[in-house]
Amino acid sequence: MNCEAIAEKYFSQVKAELEQMSQRPRVKMFLATFDEGSESYSWIMRRRFEAVGIDSILERVGTPADLERKILATATDDEITGCFVFYPIRFPEIEDYQFMKMVPAHKDVEGLSAENVYRLIHYRKTFEGTPCKAVVPCTPKAVIKLLAEYGIPIKGCDVVIVNKSYSLGAPLRRMFDNLGATVTACDINTKSDSLKHYVRNADIVVTAVPVEVELFDEADVKPGATIINCSFVNNFDVERVSEVAGHISYRQGKNYIGQITTAMAAVNVGYLMKYKMFQEKSGALS
Repeated sequence: MNCEAIAEKYFSQVKAELEQMSQRPRVKMFLATFDEGSESYSWIMRRRFEAVGIDSILERVGTPADLERKILATATDDEITGCFVFYPIRFPEIEDYQFMKMVPAHKDVEGLSAENVYRLIHYRKTFEGTPCKAVVPCTPKAVIKLLAEYGIPIKGCDVVIVNKSYSLGAPLRRMFDNLGATVTACDINTKSDSLKHYVRNADIVVTAVPVEVELFDEADVKPGATIINCSFVNNFDVERVSEVAGHISYRQGKNYIGQITTAMAAVNVGYLMKYKMFQEKSGALS
């Protein structure tokens, strides 16, 4: 699956829309980890944002209190369109999801704040009282967009998600539910035999295990199924599974869905900018 081409399509759309706006969006990014993946992602995101007309500021943060203070400060900073926190952080004192809940909904590029997750759960597509599209979590949204671009049906399909995290598995499951799929959610606690049983019957399989592992092989995949790996590492033998799968996305080159995730973050910035301008026009932010 050519994720690179799909990402470029959305980046081009965002650039064209932003060029028509009277203001240039600005995103504040917080890096509170030395995780190599986050370091790399922050560089890629800033470069891609700049190319489409989104300014960004990257701040390194060393303590939970400092990160909380900086996140909450964006709520009243009219110069900032949105904020983005790079996960995982893994502060020993506080779990990552607590920071996700702190992000102001109208500045939430990731779509993981409590208010935005509530909208997702209840299938609310706009910010209340406005015509402005609401944001949803970037990677789950990327999965749905990838399927749509390839014309892969969701309604009535059996879906297996190997991830239950607050940022990916949980919201993706809700998206599939909203679109009429039957979803089985698995994680590290799922028995290997049970997982393979679920995969054999699945029309769509989405994996996101953060360590390299072979969750299943070609014998466990339903012929013609769509297999998507959202992890930075391989979750199955790509070559062997490709022999059976109808469509496949994995951690290599143009096939990696992470490119669409970054594009969806840019899309969300556009949504937040439109919401900000609507509020300013209506006098809500005066």
